[in-house]
Amino acid sequence: MQVSKRKKNDKSSLEATVNVIHGSTGESRIDRGEKRIHHASNRAQSLACAAGAGFLCLLLLALCPLMVAQSPVPAPSNPSSKESGGFSPGWTLGARFEGTKSSDAGVYDLGTALGYNFSSHFGVDGGVPIYFVTIPSSVQQSNPGVVSGKGIGSFFTDLLLTYPSPSLNYASAIHLTAPTGNTKKGLSTGHATWNINNHFDHAYGNWSPFLDAGVGNTIMDTRFFTRPFATFGYNAAFTGGLEYDQGPFSLQAGAYDVAPWGNQAVVSRVFRCGSAAACNSPGFTHNRQGFNNSNVTTGGADLVRDNGYEAGIDFKPVYYLDFEFDYGRSVPLHLNNYSFGIGINLSSLVRPHAH
Repeated sequence: MQVSKRKKNDKSSLEATVNVIHGSTGESRIDRGEKRIHHASNRAQSLACAAGAGFLCLLLLALCPLMVAQSPVPAPSNPSSKESGGFSPGWTLGARFEGTKSSDAGVYDLGTALGYNFSSHFGVDGGVPIYFVTIPSSVQQSNPGVVSGKGIGSFFTDLLLTYPSPSLNYASAIHLTAPTGNTKKGLSTGHATWNINNHFDHAYGNWSPFLDAGVGNTIMDTRFFTRPFATFGYNAAFTGGLEYDQGPFSLQAGAYDVAPWGNQAVVSRVFRCGSAAACNSPGFTHNRQGFNNSNVTTGGADLVRDNGYEAGIDFKPVYYLDFEFDYGRSVPLHLNNYSFGIGINLSSLVRPHAH
């Protein structure tokens, strides 16, 4: 779980810019990597909007003609400076392509998010993401049951709150999904899901220590780790760390912990069941790697408990375009994750002078 920290003078990035979501199974990613807007001339800003729109159109035409309602989750905005004033009221629009590559699989998503900010403190958004899964050839040779694929995830909606303050910035998101994605592809848990996420931070110059805390009935993906599986079961998630922001660049490092309780179900995004037996859980298990051999595995809290550390860099050359590169390490899974994200703020297309 991640909640966005927006930097000073970055009111436009408070909007539903481009925190792509792995939201098809309730995994929202609230990205903290947004940075300040450069104060360009009106003419340069108009050209930037046109360039951003053209880039998005090319991306959509090249990758998927079905992308009508997919979406990243524009997360709660949280500026780390007293100069920020919360959301800019009105319509918001963003697009993003992102994903994670590991030794198990490559899991990517592509989407746009449409939302509306009712005030400087409250906004909503919704959409449906599209997923792309790739499997290393070495893994497929040893395990024919794992396959690459793509599909549309579950419909989601978010209720977003932000309360910037010179003493302590606070943001929150309630993330809800409907079970509309394909469970055999791991694009839905087969259940409605919910997550409540909270973010706190305080800026000391360019340095901002932060704490994220949330609870829900599914484990959310983050910018650092798009899991090769989805989960259904109660859990609490925590992330703490430090971000340094300087001009168009920002650096972030931290550690996370996922503390589940009760029975848990894991729905694989990489294994395709070839028989009815493989489509059902083989029984209560403690095997964390069960998603590589079964479409669904069930077990206790230890089946999905996770913790690790992460670091990333974010580059925002202009207000409408954002690049990020991240690394994360899951200690229980012994998994190194390499992630990226490319985001475009298109709010100017639905609301003049959004930037």
